[in-house]
Amino acid sequence: MNDAELLRRELRSAREELVRKRTRQSDDLPASNSHLPLMPERDEAFLRLALMSVEGLETHIARLERDLADLEDGIDRPDAEFE
Repeated sequence: MNDAELLRRELRSAREELVRKRTRQSDDLPASNSHLPLMPERDEAFLRLALMSVEGLETHIARLERDLADLEDGIDRPDAEFE
C-alpha cells in the first residue's frame, strides 16, 4: 500500500470518528474522553483516533487533507532532500 492510500484510509477513519463524536454530543450522552469505547466497526490501525477530542479530530483531518493534496501534487517530505 502506498503513502497516498494510507493517508486516505486514515482520513476516512478520522472523518468517521468525528461523525461518531458529533452524534454522541448531539445526543447529550456522556463524553468518553478518558477511555477507549469498544466499537467493532473501527479500523484497528487507527484506534488512537477514538481518544481524540472533536477539536483534535478536526485539526487532524485538516492536516491529513493537506498532506494528501501535497502528496498528490508531487510535494513529498521536505526533509527528504537532506537524507
